[in-house]
Amino acid sequence: MGKEEKIRKKGDVLLAKAEHYMDNHDFKRSADNFLKAGDLFFELEEWKISEQCYRFTSKNFSRIGGERNYHRAANVQRKAANSCLLLNDFSKARDYFDVTAKSILKSEMKTKEEFATENICFAFMCHFILGEQEEAINSIKRFRNLFESDIYSEHILMKLVHNLSNTVLNRNEQYIKKIIKNIQPEKYSIAESKLIQHAFLVTYASLKTDFLLNLDEKEFERDTIIELPTQLDTSRIKEIEKHKRFPSNIESLSITNIEFNLSENLILKEKLNIPTEIEFHKKDVHVLPLKFRTNFPGKAHIGPIKLTLEINKHFKYYAISDTKQLKITSPAAILGINLIPQKTPVINQSFPLQVVLSNNSDGDAMEIDILFEFPEENIRMMRGTMDKKIYALSPNENIKWQILIKASDVGELPIKTTVSFKDGDGNSRGPFEAIFPLMINL
Repeated sequence: MGKEEKIRKKGDVLLAKAEHYMDNHDFKRSADNFLKAGDLFFELEEWKISEQCYRFTSKNFSRIGGERNYHRAANVQRKAANSCLLLNDFSKARDYFDVTAKSILKSEMKTKEEFATENICFAFMCHFILGEQEEAINSIKRFRNLFESDIYSEHILMKLVHNLSNTVLNRNEQYIKKIIKNIQPEKYSIAESKLIQHAFLVTYASLKTDFLLNLDEKEFERDTIIELPTQLDTSRIKEIEKHKRFPSNIESLSITNIEFNLSENLILKEKLNIPTEIEFHKKDVHVLPLKFRTNFPGKAHIGPIKLTLEINKHFKYYAISDTKQLKITSPAAILGINLIPQKTPVINQSFPLQVVLSNNSDGDAMEIDILFEFPEENIRMMRGTMDKKIYALSPNENIKWQILIKASDVGELPIKTTVSFKDGDGNSRGPFEAIFPLMINL
């Protein structure tokens, strides 16, 4: 029988004893056997089993109660957290670290505040590497009032998590440079040292990923498609693999979510297929095509747009774009007017003249004013008005009406029209003048 098989057999025996003692409410011996079994399975790198063993160990110590057992329960919960870290189950590890801190603070252990602070900081890091930055900060705040000494704020790990957060929020590497030389990961377990390394990976990835909106034009008509070729620059992310203190191997990078901040007069028309892999080893800059459609006129903005990126299928961080301020306008309205005699114009006889006003555009025209001017001595208005007002004319529509006029002379007589209106944005347009020669017959 090989060494590993012997260890596993011994672990199985201890596990069976622990369960037997627990069924018989002998919690002390159950806890001792679960703990020994957990350590053996941890040695075998069977961390799922070891985590369960440590969990039951902690429960049994808590059932026994007493000062010493609160301390022992907290230590075992931290071991369970380490098993979860090695399984890449960071959410569960976070919960164990959180419970460990609460448990140890119930004890009278002299170093309880230092021990609790370490666990609180490791819980923060679990939040942090999962992209839960707000939750990470809140987890720190929850414990602040439970400490009597300055160790909570002065502990090197607490200074580290504050600087990690400030680095990401302010995109300023100086926060990390202040603290990195004082970090000694070798003081902690292998799993906890890796967690510190993961936190640095997420921090540097946030710093070294740039997301830009490439849009120079600032004014668009309504009902227009805006093609926005956004640019994700990952050229500097490869530097993390060569970092002197905390190098990390990046095997994969993907976009797992995208959040848009758009004004109400913009609609998302086309976005990325999520999730999507980023080939950062093959090229430095990645164009991510997006399309938007403009709606009603007015001020508008695109951004910031927030990408959630995932490293090695586990670690999440965000790339946040700049914001583009735009102006949405209505299409320019173009009005045309035409005068059409409805019968042959004859001197000294009234005849109908049809007026056709057309909106030959995609823009709205409002508050339209049409003014007619006739040669005073030659033409008179018999029915109708010299100043015609129309409330509105929609795109690609026309309106017709008739006036009745009489000419007192023969030949070509000019009729002048003057058109003024407001476009869809309320801007005044015109006056636009036109002269129509009207042939009067004998």
